[in-house]
Amino acid sequence: MKIGSLALLGFAAAVAAAPTAMAGEIQFSFSGNGITATGVLVVGQQSSNSSNPPGYEITGISGMFSDTNVNVSGAITGLTAPISYVNNPLVPGFSSTPGGLSYDDLFYPAGNSPAVCFALINGVPTLTYPFSGGLFDIYGVAFDIAGPGGYVGEIWSNGDVGGGPIIYAAALANSTGLVDNPNAGPESGAPPGRYGTFTASAVPEPGSLVLLSIGLLGLVAVYARKGKQRSFTGA
Repeated sequence: MKIGSLALLGFAAAVAAAPTAMAGEIQFSFSGNGITATGVLVVGQQSSNSSNPPGYEITGISGMFSDTNVNVSGAITGLTAPISYVNNPLVPGFSSTPGGLSYDDLFYPAGNSPAVCFALINGVPTLTYPFSGGLFDIYGVAFDIAGPGGYVGEIWSNGDVGGGPIIYAAALANSTGLVDNPNAGPESGAPPGRYGTFTASAVPEPGSLVLLSIGLLGLVAVYARKGKQRSFTGA
């Protein structure tokens, strides 16, 4: 897993200490194999409908999306509806787009997303995708893209496939089907999506910036005072 800033580690520690607290804004960036997406996630409280460890509800998203593989780009205008925060397809309320992207809009600041892909096999709930880990789970976050075509983008984590590093991926769909999502389907034998690098960092709250500014001004004043004292002593 790659994390853009130590601020995100502090963010993870804070939400671990207060697991139902509002978390704030997260700057994110995805880039790889023709798809780029940058912007801000708004993350809220811990979900009561997700698997253990529970994820935090993504309540908003904005930014820009581009897929040069199919020449689609536009502003990210918000989360795709409906929003359910359910990450088990066997539980009522699990969401997917008409174009075939499944999603749960959950964020895991500690990078410890669980394995959540189940299916009924002979009437028994069975885990069909065993890999886990990452700031998203295998379902990730789905978002609307401005412009004609009714496009929906998605970013997720394929987890620690084969015990290796976390593999993040992205895809694109419209109202009728998948537009750009390689390896979609269990018959492919490979994790789905366009693979890329995902980074994230917590956006400082305005109050924190004010305190930082005050602290810097205080340091300037201290050094200025020391400089005057040295000049006076030298004279």
